[in-house]
Parts: sequence; C-alpha cells; structure tokens
Amino acid sequence: MSVVGRDLATGVQKFHIKPTSRLGGVGIMVGYLSSLAALFALQRTLFDGLSPELIQIWFGLALASVPVFVAGLKEDLTHTVSPIVRLTFTMLSAALVYWGLGIGVFRVDVGLVDAFLSLPTAAFFVTLLVVAGCTHAVNIVDGFHGLASGLMIIMITGLMAMAWLAQDTLVVRLCGLVLLLTLGFFVFNWPSGKIFLGDAGAYLLGFLVVELSLLLVNRNLQISPMAPVVVGIFPLIETLFSIYRRKFVRQHPIDHPDGLHLHTLVYKRLVARPARQLSEKHKNQANAQVAVYFWLPSLFFTLLAVYFRENTNAQLILIVMFLALYWWVYSRLVTFRVPHWLKRPL
Repeated sequence: MSVVGRDLATGVQKFHIKPTSRLGGVGIMVGYLSSLAALFALQRTLFDGLSPELIQIWFGLALASVPVFVAGLKEDLTHTVSPIVRLTFTMLSAALVYWGLGIGVFRVDVGLVDAFLSLPTAAFFVTLLVVAGCTHAVNIVDGFHGLASGLMIIMITGLMAMAWLAQDTLVVRLCGLVLLLTLGFFVFNWPSGKIFLGDAGAYLLGFLVVELSLLLVNRNLQISPMAPVVVGIFPLIETLFSIYRRKFVRQHPIDHPDGLHLHTLVYKRLVARPARQLSEKHKNQANAQVAVYFWLPSLFFTLLAVYFRENTNAQLILIVMFLALYWWVYSRLVTFRVPHWLKRPL
C-alpha cells in the first residue's frame, strides 16, 4: 500500500527496508516537459532549426501519454485504481498515437499474422493490445532497485543502435531523449533506492519505449519487427508467465499479487539467503544486486537482436532460446534446486 505517494516496506512484493517515495514518474514527466520546452526554444533560436517531425512526434507522444500517466499517478497516490481502469487508459493512449501519429503494429514478418493485420481494423486493435501489454510489462518487473529502469536503459540503447545502423537520425534522437530521462531517474534509484518509479513512471517509460519500437520498424522496413521484441523479451515473458501461473496453476485472479516472480525468487534463493538474518544495510545491498542478474542476459540478447536486426528467423530463434533459459532458471529456483554458481554472497 502507499501513503501520500510513499511505498510501505510491507507486503508480499515489498523488499525495501523503509517507506520510500514512489513518485519517480513525476520527475520523469517534469523532465519530459522540460525537454519539450527546450526543443521548442531551440527551434526558434537555432539557425537551421530542428526537425519539425521530431518535435511533432515528441509533442504528440507527450499528449498521448497523459491518460496512462494520470492513471498510474492516481494509483501511486491512492492505490485505488483497478487494473482494468489502468489498462483502459493505456489503450486510450495507444489509440491517440495510432490516430494522431500513425504509429502501430502493421507487420510482424510472419505470413499468417501479417495477413490478419491486413484486415480492416485488425492493426488498430492489435496495436492497442501490444502497447497496453508491453507498457504493463514494465510495471510487472518494477520490484527491485534498478531492475525496471536498468532494463529500460538497455532496451532504449538497443533501439537507438538499430536506428543508428539504419541511419534513422530521427529515431536516434528520440531514443536519446528517453535515455536521458531514464538515466536521470536511475542514478537515484540504483543502488540506494532513494526513490521508486511507481506506476506512473513505469507506465510512462514502458509506453514511450514500445511506441519508439513501433516507430523504428514502421520507418525502417529492413528491420525485423521481432527485433524490438527480443530487446524487451524479459518483461514480456515475465508478464505472460505471471498470467499463466496465477490463472491456471494457482487459480487466482491474474491481478492477485504473489511472491513468485522470477526476480522475487532470485532475491530469496540467490541473494538474501535467508533475508531475516541480514542487517538493513545488507538487505539494501541484496535488493540492488537482484537487477544485475537480469541486466546481463538482457544485454546479451539485446546485442544479438541488434546484430540480427534484419533477420526475423534469427529473432524467433532468440525468443525460443530465451524462453528455454527462463524456464530452466525458474524451474530450478522454484523447486529449491539452486545452481551454486548462480549464488552471490553479500
């Protein structure tokens, strides 16, 4: 639960040691609006100006992000916004981008799916589902210091690298702006956990990253639409598996919180063993160490996604490889068969 925007250190998914502000998303939005004002000022003062398209897209994304940001912020402040309401507001934001900027899921380079996307309104509804799902996936993995924001940095850098290799300066600059916003938050979140993203921050960053992913593949047909999927594979798989675990294995509502996320198991089984014997200082250190377990494989798969950016078959193989890795690690941790080489002493 939260009190006036502060996250209490109690609950099945709480692993910090004291109440902490979860209003990091407010700072990110302030940074976003400041960057927008700076772009308008630079356009008026620079001799050759800035790309009107860059400002149009950055301004359009700012307007479209208002519904999802407001829903997340209200949840951070009151803890009373249902998942259905938040999902609806996320879809509204996705619809605004689709209608206003023409950014959507129009191809995946898989024959039958592309044929379906060519049907009237199919691309629109698939876009709503993809954007909403990917946006909420970032919130799912926002459980430890630096985990979500660190993954966002890796993902944005991967997208920026693909845009740079495709000589798409517009997307490179847009990714750079999102990267700066994320880094500004990251230095306060990891390793000390002085402030949290909260729902507003997680939704805002997730929304921006998925929209930039779609913009990248919409503008550069040589890049496989599956490449951004591989770049953001962990949050997606964690979300899908959480839905399966809660609904079909534990027979709980899919929004019912539990302590069985992979990042939670990493904390309990690999880092803080057992947590009750650790001092507050060591608990905070353990919290910060969890993210490293996910940054490294995410970076590895992101590098491969960038290298094979024009090969959809290779991207599909990478997805299968990650699924196999995820399942192996999860099954070992959940059944207490922890590989000793994965354990990290404090």
